[in-house]
Amino acid sequence: MRKRNSKSQLQPIGEILYATLKRKGMAAKLEESAIFKLWPQAVGRQILFQTHPDSLRNGVLFVKTTSSVWVQQLHFIKAEIRRKLNELAGKNAVQEIRFSTGHEIKKHKATDETTSSTIRKLALNERDKKMIEECTASLADRELAAICQRVMEKEINRRRQVR
Repeated sequence: MRKRNSKSQLQPIGEILYATLKRKGMAAKLEESAIFKLWPQAVGRQILFQTHPDSLRNGVLFVKTTSSVWVQQLHFIKAEIRRKLNELAGKNAVQEIRFSTGHEIKKHKATDETTSSTIRKLALNERDKKMIEECTASLADRELAAICQRVMEKEINRRRQVR
């Protein structure tokens, strides 16, 4: 049986979720996802179209590029990219970056984060919005309801992109 702490205080839902995911062994995936989301801001538009972060393992970020020329060019600025990523992340998540070839440019790729989020919002139809609202309406905690809504929206869009 657990001891109850008489001095217990409310914890932010993000901390609780992170602790739970860490216990389940999924914290590394969360950190990887966070770094991947910061990649466009850290490298800029020109490099973004020529690269794709592939994985993050033990502080090493593996990035695919379109050609060996890009591998060589990025090698010269990788310290700056690493510094920028860590600065944006607010912690020293990336100790090393390794570039390799293997990324193919996709013609339908969104030009920036704003455009891509706009596209995601437009993909939901009225039926989807109504279903999400009905599912989250019974949640008393509005912060939790908002988080659930965002998760459901992303999942609906992810499933549509797979088809």
